[in-house]
Amino acid sequence: MIFYYAGTEIPSHRTLCAEQHVSHVGLSYMGLRRRVKFSKPWTVEAHYPPEQSVFLDSGCHTLNRPGVEVTTEEIQTIADHYDQFVEENSDRIQAYTEFDALPMGRDWIEARRQHLAPEKAIVVWHEEWGIDTLKRMATQYPYIAVGQGTCGDRDIIPVLRNLSREIKLHGMGFSSPPLMLSADWYSVSSTTWLSAAQHGETFIWVGTEMKRYPARYKAQARKRHRTLIAGAGFDTDLIDADDASENLRLSLWSWRHQIDHITQRHGSGVTGTAETGTTTNAENPPGAVAVTSENSENERATQPSSERVRKLLPGIETEEFTHRYNDPETGERKQRTERRINVVDANVRTCDGCFLAKKCPEYQPGESCVYEMPIRVKTKEQYIALLDSMITMQAMRVFSMRMSEEVEGGYADPNLSAEMDRLAKYVKIKAEIEEAGFTFSMRMESKGTAEVGLISRLFGPTPEGPPALSPAGTVSAETAFDQMGIMDAEVVEEPVRKE
Repeated sequence: MIFYYAGTEIPSHRTLCAEQHVSHVGLSYMGLRRRVKFSKPWTVEAHYPPEQSVFLDSGCHTLNRPGVEVTTEEIQTIADHYDQFVEENSDRIQAYTEFDALPMGRDWIEARRQHLAPEKAIVVWHEEWGIDTLKRMATQYPYIAVGQGTCGDRDIIPVLRNLSREIKLHGMGFSSPPLMLSADWYSVSSTTWLSAAQHGETFIWVGTEMKRYPARYKAQARKRHRTLIAGAGFDTDLIDADDASENLRLSLWSWRHQIDHITQRHGSGVTGTAETGTTTNAENPPGAVAVTSENSENERATQPSSERVRKLLPGIETEEFTHRYNDPETGERKQRTERRINVVDANVRTCDGCFLAKKCPEYQPGESCVYEMPIRVKTKEQYIALLDSMITMQAMRVFSMRMSEEVEGGYADPNLSAEMDRLAKYVKIKAEIEEAGFTFSMRMESKGTAEVGLISRLFGPTPEGPPALSPAGTVSAETAFDQMGIMDAEVVEEPVRKE
């Protein structure tokens, strides 16, 4: 999957992507038109480094929004200039979308497709045209674009997944990782990474996923991940001060890690590391083996399936134990051997794939993790010991955050308050376990003059009256047994207590 970082029609964004060695960028023609009058030729060659691949988006979504007042004559003029712009930069752009202005009508859009360059042009499908139209387009055009809003319907995902095996699909305005994984997308473009500067959002890659915080939570998020941000080489003071350039650098860094992570899960797409910025377009990630057909570079041959030995998931093992039970038919006491699962330290982490590789003192290329966690929680004592460890660790975090709060001026940190509540919860859980006891309570009542039973004879016929065996109404053991209907019993004398 090729990911185009769109929005580079703005010079500062274009410069940032060039400095960070981003290899695939996106350019909006309508966005550029709002900034440039085209009084003189504007070429991609003059504004982008030669090593960058440029995707050109017509930007017609700005014309397709409800309430936009543009005459058909104006749209026709813009469309003609777009065609000219594409022709002048055809050698420098990698792909471009058609001018899909919906106000002009579907017939007008389809009539223009006969002039598209089949090797680079991307036709755009709109949801209101229907799925049957999408399937028909797939038989006519090799490269089709769909928007993220269109893909929100789950019914269309299986269709897109099937089409992605036959043609090239482009996702426009994609920001959802699950959606990027839903089909074998050939390319995707998005301007969401710019929300860090446009809307004050904060994007932070935390090792296994990317956290996206809206503007109202940015202060808490930046404090929570301050160590991670600083460790990645960013200026935390500039981040806290809402420096647009530094926040965009953090966003770009996080998005590149996100795309690499999606690529690894996809099994094909962009290769290279986000740290070095040497991302290149390829069909498979490092370590993967591609089986391709000789007839077409985009066609993949399938390997025959083979019988594989099933294994337990890493981190799980089984052990035998003896289960004793009563046979429901004969009532006999029997036993059988069964198996139960245990969670163990799988230790499948590798140094090369660990997000702490740059800081770990035991890092060794090509080796597995040297650390292990031999934790076993089976008994009450082990459970309490685990809680003690958690309480200790949580208390250390709370006091460390308290010191940070004081250093930063004493302003109440909501993250610290949340961690204090979590510490109090752990302490309460331990206290409840240690104070656990056994309590038995019983409620009884008698109705009318019905004959009382065993419980009433022991505790009294009414809650207000004295128990039957109290000094006010004592009876002998033999009499009580006779009244209770006990035929045979042994009276056990109370043992003599030693002073």
